Amino acid sequence: MTLDKKVDRTSLRKKLVGSEMTAVVVVGLIWMIFQILVASQILMLTPYRVRIAHLGFALIMVFLMTPITTKSRFSHVGSINYLLVLITIVVFLGSYLRYSKLVQMAGRNEPIDIVLSILTIVLMYEGARRVASRGLVILSLIVFAYVFLGPYIPGTLRTNTFSLSRIMGHLILSGEGVYGFALGVSAETIVIFVIFGALLQEVGIADYFYDLSNTIAGNSSGGPAKVAVLSSSLMGMVSGETSANVATTGAFTIPLMKKVGYSDDFAGAVECSASAGGQILPPVMGATAFMLADTLGIPYIKLAVAAILPAILYYVSVFFTVHFRAVKKNLKGSGVAKKEWLNLLKRSYLMLPLVLIVVLLVIGYTPTFAAFWGGIVSAVALSFIKKETRLSPAKIVKVLFSAAKTAMALGVATAVVGIIVGTFSLTGITMTLARMIFTLTGGIMFLTLLLTAVVAIILGMGLPTSAAYVLASISAAPALTMLGIGLLPAHLFVFYFGCMSTITPPVATGAYTAAAISGGNPNRIGLQSMKLAIAGFIVPFIFIYSQDLLITSGINVMATIFSFVVTGFGLVYLAAFFEGAFLSSVSKVQRILFLGIALALIWPNVIVSIIGAIAGVVSLVFMIIQYMKNKPMVTPISASAM
Repeated sequence: MTLDKKVDRTSLRKKLVGSEMTAVVVVGLIWMIFQILVASQILMLTPYRVRIAHLGFALIMVFLMTPITTKSRFSHVGSINYLLVLITIVVFLGSYLRYSKLVQMAGRNEPIDIVLSILTIVLMYEGARRVASRGLVILSLIVFAYVFLGPYIPGTLRTNTFSLSRIMGHLILSGEGVYGFALGVSAETIVIFVIFGALLQEVGIADYFYDLSNTIAGNSSGGPAKVAVLSSSLMGMVSGETSANVATTGAFTIPLMKKVGYSDDFAGAVECSASAGGQILPPVMGATAFMLADTLGIPYIKLAVAAILPAILYYVSVFFTVHFRAVKKNLKGSGVAKKEWLNLLKRSYLMLPLVLIVVLLVIGYTPTFAAFWGGIVSAVALSFIKKETRLSPAKIVKVLFSAAKTAMALGVATAVVGIIVGTFSLTGITMTLARMIFTLTGGIMFLTLLLTAVVAIILGMGLPTSAAYVLASISAAPALTMLGIGLLPAHLFVFYFGCMSTITPPVATGAYTAAAISGGNPNRIGLQSMKLAIAGFIVPFIFIYSQDLLITSGINVMATIFSFVVTGFGLVYLAAFFEGAFLSSVSKVQRILFLGIALALIWPNVIVSIIGAIAGVVSLVFMIIQYMKNKPMVTPISASAM
């Protein structure tokens, strides 16, 4: 099999059969079992060795499952790939065994270590070429070349001269580069959440999320879109990747949205925006949030508490946008949702894994421990309550192999990011870039925030959220701290825009996944997603200027409540402006009024926000009076819900 039409090469997988497929499945199972043994602490290894094994298995999976080019045969592994697998085994087994010797040499290395390091880089880039975005690979190669060319570049970007031994020692043989914290979080935390996410599909928890959302909102105006918002937020917390979430929940929600009258593009956009937000929604927030907490050296639960109000505001905006679209288009509910609260209550035990994860995190256990014992172990135990969800050997194989296929791309991508992180720390260019941003914006906070947001979005295009965050955190976040902004709000700021990059054209990986389901245009879906997710682009600016939105120690409770209420109210009016509806369709003049009210409410000034609130209340009262007089055909949600 070959492909003649243009395709996304990073999504290509071989269609193997027979003994070759069996071999690939066995490799995937061994890898995931290894990760489970490490997470459960049954197998005790140093972090460096865990990361070597993680990347080695990921590359073996890549070489077995992906074609060299789009013209390659898809029905067989191929001799070149088998050779690459053999070289990978030798190189990574050698690196694993050399670790003890490297520790004894205390930073020194031998020629064999340099050879193994060079081969590691070659294998890593070949794997990345197949499964990582082209932008990430090119950027990483440019940064890697900078280590060698830096001494010849004039001006502020000039660096010291480094020997090959020093470069390989820093980028490969230490914990600063490829085997640094980015790959570490993938190897020790993200992979466990990937397994947990795959497990949710088989034990009925994902179905419970959907049924719960459908019961709550399915029969309301534009119900399927609201179901997508609710169910995708729940699944997004665990999956940690927009595209994976779109593929999971979108298979159910997008067809239903189209059935009640939403366009192909809007249906895909709703799923995209809701899925992207799952990564910023506590209590779990997706696996990348654990990377953020690890970077800042703070307990994860502190991050989750700080992020809860901005996340609620995000979903308030998305929810009301789809509601106002339904009002404007006179769209009904799906007509199939059943109010089965008693049945849902009987199945509420399926929420136990998420509850246990949160409880263990609050107590102080590590994310890996919480995800394994609170998530995976409890989910497996719960699966045996009902016969239809019971995990058979075939289901276990399906879960682990599915997790391995997802983890291989993440593992390789974070390793490539490690080259960038290691180069930045070796050359000291991090603060140089921060000073360049600071100088370019003249130290003006708004301009610095705006440029930082643009940089974070561009760096994150086409990347897994974890990789997008790491790149933004080392290149853009330092510019914010130079302005006196605290580490937590600065990193949360770039984290938000890293998440939003997955729905921002022209790359918009989530939009391409949604387009495959809805039949819409990826670019139009991406643009619609940005409008739906407008809060994701606005709220980060708000919590920088008004840090009362972030629940941290020493907050002013009244200021936090005020900021949250007026911002939420403002985002509702902004959604009404975009969609041209509130209780019913509105005129152009009213839309302009809505925009003015929204900007006043969102503006980080108490006086201006109070004026906006008064105008908003007066406008709402006027619309209620008009609505009661005109009695439109569409029955909206109650005003009290706003």
